[in-house]
Amino acid sequence: MKNNFTKIKNIRVLDFGSIDYLDSQAMYHAVAHSFEESSTETLLLLSPLQTYACIGYFQDLKKEVDIDYCKKNNIPILRREVGGGAVLLDNDQLFFQFIFNKNKVTKDVFEIYRQFLTPPVNTYRRLGLDVYHRPINDLQIEGRKIGGTGAVEIGLSTVVVGSFMFDFNYELMAQILKVPSEKFRDKIYQNVRDYITNIKKEFSGLKKVPPSKERVKEIFLEEVGSYFNAELEFKDKLELHEIKKLIEIRKKMTGKTWLLKKGKFLDRKIKITSDVSIYEGSYKSKGGLIRITLSKQNERVMDIDISGDFTMIPSDSLDLIQDEIKSSKMDFNLIQLKLEKIYKKYNIQSPGLSPLEFVTALKNIIKNFK
Repeated sequence: MKNNFTKIKNIRVLDFGSIDYLDSQAMYHAVAHSFEESSTETLLLLSPLQTYACIGYFQDLKKEVDIDYCKKNNIPILRREVGGGAVLLDNDQLFFQFIFNKNKVTKDVFEIYRQFLTPPVNTYRRLGLDVYHRPINDLQIEGRKIGGTGAVEIGLSTVVVGSFMFDFNYELMAQILKVPSEKFRDKIYQNVRDYITNIKKEFSGLKKVPPSKERVKEIFLEEVGSYFNAELEFKDKLELHEIKKLIEIRKKMTGKTWLLKKGKFLDRKIKITSDVSIYEGSYKSKGGLIRITLSKQNERVMDIDISGDFTMIPSDSLDLIQDEIKSSKMDFNLIQLKLEKIYKKYNIQSPGLSPLEFVTALKNIIKNFK
């Protein structure tokens, strides 16, 4: 399906090959944060030299990743500004990272995914794999996930990221995650093995030789140019102002403040005084797992911390939601009305995650301790 992107004439392509793991995340953040109204739409192509774990913007590191295991095995950990869950990233993946002017693309997050995932879907199909886009943001083949993607607004840009998975270390993926027991880890490993696939695995099943990264890249770029009806401009380095921003982003991403920005309390209800309590719990919504830590005095919210593997646009949406709930009466109808108002005011989009879902999560967590 073609789309009429009449405002997009050129797309700058930066193919960095294999680069340091930090820059595999920091690069697109730098381009996005330094994006101006006059900037050219950009596509980055790259693979990380090192294996690393990457958590979503709204996740709590200590609850999602086995930090000790990663330290012992020299696996770095980064937090991205895109939502979603914890993932294992390595050189067997080819990242594609779109950074476009947000005023030149749709505001509908479902359409954003449909549009930007059309080139990778068409690429897989030209390679002989019947891959399709399964909303919200999965690429699948016969019910198996072959690629996860994410989207976020950063400054003046809309960012959409994803990867072509040539191979995947299922065992290591299960090892890096924080789990309550080894039995649970075994279950994760089995599920990951059964429901996540890759190019090598699919071509092995077809008894064919898998394509090289260069061949996939070649087809993908043809599909990008065709779909967006744009001229591809190949460059070999960032602009000076982007490099300056990259230096800032590197420092931020390797700092403890950024990496540990979530998580305040313990995994239980703590009674501080007769009228002050702290609660923590989780709720599985259609849009992902919601983790909530809440401190309450009588029937008023004192503080709240929300994390999870969901996706939200704009990226400060969760802060707006938390600020709205703080100091509110513990009246679920009132909280829902407040959240509906800010969703409308700031055009918050969180696929599968409505104000009602947040309120339902709150209800369930409080109810569990009554």
